[in-house]
Amino acid sequence: MTDAIAVPLARAQTLAAGAATVAVVGAGLVALGALAGGSAPLVTALRTQEVTLDLKGMAAFASAIGVFTLLALPGLLLAGALLDLSKVLDDFGKGQVFTLTASAHLRKAGEGALWALAFKVVATPTIVSWITHEGRGVIWKIEAFDIGLIAFAAAIVVLGRVLEAAAQIKSDNDQIV
Repeated sequence: MTDAIAVPLARAQTLAAGAATVAVVGAGLVALGALAGGSAPLVTALRTQEVTLDLKGMAAFASAIGVFTLLALPGLLLAGALLDLSKVLDDFGKGQVFTLTASAHLRKAGEGALWALAFKVVATPTIVSWITHEGRGVIWKIEAFDIGLIAFAAAIVVLGRVLEAAAQIKSDNDQIV
């Protein structure tokens, strides 16, 4: 391998290894933020003493737990996607670019981000409104930024699929040679 290729490749591997660490730290921070942000209904139910030892209080507690889980879920799904992305970056840092494992993790990272967005935009607002009896039907809470993230995550899924095809072609060629 020539120096013209080796130097940029080594730099890219170093950057990928550092980015893997950033992705893991980011996943932890996103998960903590999701848990903290989703805890407001649970704290409110406990503070206002809606939670009691009778049937009505237990129903209020179950409702608060459900809302907490739904509010935290998009962030937890995004944290999982970041962990998948960290695995890809870790593989890239080791020089394993055209592998089925790396490409599968890249695709899974994109899919995880799409699931997180689906819950953030539609599922969480709709189900929370059903639980809290605030509304009926399907509720969409989508912004232009969300549409951009959906397009970005979909592109990551496609890149994962392309990388999977390239890895399969490389694997087939390696077996022939």
